[in-house]
Amino acid sequence: MKLQQRVTSVNIGSLREVPFGGRTVRTGFFKHPVGHPVVIGVLGLEGDAQADHSVHGGLEKAVYLYPREHYPNWQDVLQSDLEHGSFGENITTDGLLEDQLFIGDVIRFGNAILQVIQPRSPCYKLQVRFGRQDMLALFLREGRPGWYASVLQEGTVGVHDQIELVERTQGSVSIADVWRYSFSERASANTSRQILGLSLLPDFWKERVTRA
Repeated sequence: MKLQQRVTSVNIGSLREVPFGGRTVRTGFFKHPVGHPVVIGVLGLEGDAQADHSVHGGLEKAVYLYPREHYPNWQDVLQSDLEHGSFGENITTDGLLEDQLFIGDVIRFGNAILQVIQPRSPCYKLQVRFGRQDMLALFLREGRPGWYASVLQEGTVGVHDQIELVERTQGSVSIADVWRYSFSERASANTSRQILGLSLLPDFWKERVTRA
């Protein structure tokens, strides 16, 4: 199964301290594109940093990916030019959107193999990154979350690498479905059962779906 999509940008960042809300926040959210291939390990990209491993990074959130197609909309909403990596993503994709990605999909990026795990959940670090108190509300309103992946096979990824769908294993619940039924729509009983049965999907999302 081939997808005609490619990697637009590979982004990494170091830790920095940023003033926010009367305090100093330590964050690795500020990513920047790099022009060379980067090694993807089981816990993320080589040279990249995360400040709070309880909510970012780790096996279930090793790599964060965000579609290039969302950037024009965000530039209109925020009235600002944005470079790739602005949403803290490690990989900016071309031609691969949340409604095309299903929980459990196995996808090759370069010679690394990743597995689709979950959408990005809203986080106050978005407010820190953009310097806007309304950024969480905007993120929820726009419904363009991107997605997290685990690493099944370590490897390297670079700009223009082809994206290949290797395997689709867990049915028809997309990243967009999980987001929608968590924040904006009530899932049917059948859909709720289907989402609750996804072994790879973290409990946070299952609880959101049943509360929505």
